[in-house]
Amino acid sequence: MTALLEGRLAMAANSLAHRHAAECSACRALLVALARGDGASSEDLAPRSSPDRGLSPSWRTSRARATWTPPRQVDEFHLVRLLGRGGMGAVYLAQDTATGRRVALKVCVARQPDAGTLASFAIEARAISRIEHPNVVAMYRVGEVGGRPYLVYEYVEGQCLVELRPPLPWRRVLDIAVGLARGLRAAHQRGVLHRDIKPGNAILAPDGTAKLLDFGLATFVGAERLTATSRASVVGTPRYMAPEVRAGGLATPRSDLYALGLLLFELCTGQVPSTRSGAARAGPRPGSGRGMGALISEEVPGIDPGFAAAIGCCLAEAPEERFAQADALCAVLEQVARSGFHASTADWLSPAMPRGGAGQRSEGQAGPGP
Repeated sequence: MTALLEGRLAMAANSLAHRHAAECSACRALLVALARGDGASSEDLAPRSSPDRGLSPSWRTSRARATWTPPRQVDEFHLVRLLGRGGMGAVYLAQDTATGRRVALKVCVARQPDAGTLASFAIEARAISRIEHPNVVAMYRVGEVGGRPYLVYEYVEGQCLVELRPPLPWRRVLDIAVGLARGLRAAHQRGVLHRDIKPGNAILAPDGTAKLLDFGLATFVGAERLTATSRASVVGTPRYMAPEVRAGGLATPRSDLYALGLLLFELCTGQVPSTRSGAARAGPRPGSGRGMGALISEEVPGIDPGFAAAIGCCLAEAPEERFAQADALCAVLEQVARSGFHASTADWLSPAMPRGGAGQRSEGQAGPGP
C-alpha cells in the first residue's frame, strides 16, 4: 500500500491496484484514508447514511483519538456534528444562529496546545484572510473558545478530489486545472505559499468550481513580491513534494506548481510519476518538462498537447525549468481551454516569461521565482 501511495509501483501493478480498489469498497476506503493521512478509531465521525462532502478530507471523516471537546455552542455558532479530526484540529459542521448559514468551524482540540499549534492556527488565519477568490475557500471569522483558537470557513458541500476515481477525461481535468491554477495565482499574488497542494486539499463545489482548501501549512514570502522562504522547512505530504523541498530545500512558488502538476498528472493518468522508474525510458529525460509532457501524451491518448506540455513543465525536476509563477501557468491553461494549443505557441512554456506578457500583470504582482 505504501508503494502504491508513493507512486513506486510499476505501471501495470498500479493500474491493477486501482482497478481492484474501484471494485472493492474496503480497499477503496483504506486507500482513501491512507492518502488523507488519516489514523484509525472506533468512532464514526459522520453518519453512514449521509457521507459528508464538506471542507477537506483531512478534516472530514478523519478518525483520531478523542482529545478536548468544544461546547455545543461556540459564540454564535451551534455545532451540528463532527466532520473530521486531524492532528491538532477538528472541523465541525455548524450553524450561524444569527444568519442561519451553515459553516465549517475548525477548532484546536489539543488538551494543552503548544506554541507551534497555536502559531499554525494563526498562520492559517493570516494566510486565508489575505486571499479573496472564488477558487479558494473563504474564511468568515476567527475566535477563541476555552483558550483555544477557532476558524470559521465557508462550508463547501461538494466532492473532494481525493474521492474521484482517476483517470478522468482530460477535458474535465483541464477545467479543474484552470480553477486550481487561478486559486494558486491568487494566493501567490498575496505572498502566500500553500505548501500542501494535493487531491485532499481541493474540492469541487456543486456548480463545478474547484477550490483550494486547508492553508494550515502555508508560509509567507515577502510583502508584495514572491521570494524564497527565509528558512528551509520540510513540511507537506511527501508524495506531492517537489524534489528540492523533499531534500530539505526552500519552498517557492515553483514548488507549489510542481505539486499542482503532480495532482493533475494523477487525475489524468491514475498514477503519480516516479523519476526512478522513468529513468529507463527511452527518449527525453523523464525529469525534464519535455519528458514528462511526452509521457502524459503517451498515457492519455488524445490529450491536448498544450495541456500535456503545461503539466510537464510543472513537473520538471529542476525548479528553473518550471513555470516561474502561477500567472504563466494560468495563461497557458486558459489558452488551451479557449482554443487549444498549437506548436507555434510552444514558447508559452518558457519558465521565465517576460514581465508584462499575456496572463501577467505589470505592477504590484509577484515577480519570477528565484
